[in-house]
Amino acid sequence: MRRKKRAIGYVCDIPVVGSTLKISKEDQKLRILKHADKENLELVCIYEDELFTENPLDRPGVNKVFNTSEEFDVVLVERVWALSSKMKDLKPVLANLETRRVPLVATSYLWDCVSQRVRHRYSEDPVERCRRAARATLEAKHGRRAA
Repeated sequence: MRRKKRAIGYVCDIPVVGSTLKISKEDQKLRILKHADKENLELVCIYEDELFTENPLDRPGVNKVFNTSEEFDVVLVERVWALSSKMKDLKPVLANLETRRVPLVATSYLWDCVSQRVRHRYSEDPVERCRRAARATLEAKHGRRAA
């Protein structure tokens, strides 16, 4: 039996550009918990920061994620913007996670460029996805498995 994947969450109050609104840490935590439950992930802990700064590497909570002794397979954020809305600021974070072979997963499916780039970075290889679909079709055609 495979072990349950372990996740670490990260939240930070996210300012909504052009307004005084923010996406609260509490709301983000609830969405992360719901996602972890839906995906059957063991949520080890959620790190947080009080202040949003443009450079995520300057935040203590982000550094706790990098330096934790906990074993984990994925980092969950409610949206990529919890770290940054700029790819140039996200690249060092992603590089650090990739040295541990850990993906960053956003629990909300947003369509801005940065969210899409992060999502595609960790999505399955399109060629392999096509091969798997072709195998499934072939197996169904020969009665080995239902399509």
